[in-house]
Amino acid sequence: MKLTRHGCCVWMIGLCVLMGCGGKGDRPKLGTVTGTVSMDDQPLPNVWVFFNPTGGGRTSMGRTDEYGTYELMYLEGAKGANLGSHQVVIMTYHEDEIEEMKLNTGKPVIDPIPARYNSKSELTAEVKEGKNVLDFPLKSQ
Repeated sequence: MKLTRHGCCVWMIGLCVLMGCGGKGDRPKLGTVTGTVSMDDQPLPNVWVFFNPTGGGRTSMGRTDEYGTYELMYLEGAKGANLGSHQVVIMTYHEDEIEEMKLNTGKPVIDPIPARYNSKSELTAEVKEGKNVLDFPLKSQ
């Protein structure tokens, strides 16, 4: 069977769609990360959880649900975080939300979560290959 130039292009496009056209080729190995965040033994709903790789790389993030449960996303459609050591930041507002609140109120935004968990985070975590369940029981005092 002889393919025309048009036929070859259609065939190559179809092959790219089926294979994902480079979707995973440059992505590092990831470990899935889930867990719960609580404050003084109570679930902490609607807070952001960021995993910043200490060796460099893309930050993974997730947001807790009403039960304080989170799941990290590396990219849209890619769950997890880079393997290795991370600094963990937990904050009530995302940077975009903070900027919007500052513009709307003209006042500085103070996170109700203590700074030792966000702007001056002391939290760390190690992500391993496979499933990781990492809980963060925070204390307000």
